[in-house]
Amino acid sequence: MSMLWHKRYGHLSFKGINTLQSKDMVRGMPMFKEQEVVFTDCLNGRQTGSAIPKHSNSRASKILELIHSDIYGPINPTSSRRKKYFLCLIDYHKRKGWIYMLANKSETFECFKTFKDKVEKESGEQIRGLITDRGGEYTSGEFNEYCKYHGIKRQLTNAYTPQQHGVTERRNRAIMNMVRSLLFYKKMPKYFWIEAVVWTVYLLNKYPSLSIKDTTPEEA
Repeated sequence: MSMLWHKRYGHLSFKGINTLQSKDMVRGMPMFKEQEVVFTDCLNGRQTGSAIPKHSNSRASKILELIHSDIYGPINPTSSRRKKYFLCLIDYHKRKGWIYMLANKSETFECFKTFKDKVEKESGEQIRGLITDRGGEYTSGEFNEYCKYHGIKRQLTNAYTPQQHGVTERRNRAIMNMVRSLLFYKKMPKYFWIEAVVWTVYLLNKYPSLSIKDTTPEEA
């Protein structure tokens, strides 16, 4: 039975599954006393599946106060939709993630504007801060002017210091580990990675996180 729930939750670890149950985050989920089998699909996909992130140093007291953003890619092979990258955005307060697929990094600015309109309308709050690396897709004149106009304070991380960008670095790593496990388990061609990424982000928003108490990022 634990294997069934493990697969339903995208190869979430046994510990993570029991956290969901013990905190009453999922109705109808049974408690498992011990791991029934070794999750070989996860081993093949290099998926750890633990609740993430393991530690919290949140400096945001409410939603949208601080957004982390990073781009992953290029991914080989190009997806069936001709996409090569994904843009990941994470709310630092609740750890909820959003994903946008990109054919080119130059699409980042338009995706960010779409994201801003969406989350601000849904929450009634405004984005106050944005942490990114110093890639050209984030530091263009139009991006900087847009953030300045809307009162978004920029924080740019230094090159070759991924620890300054840990939230999105960990999330991207978790996404790709889970994607590999899902594709391996379903024996799907690698160019279906885009569908696996979308499903993975949906699941991660329903995973337990030590950054928020007794709930999931989706419900926080």
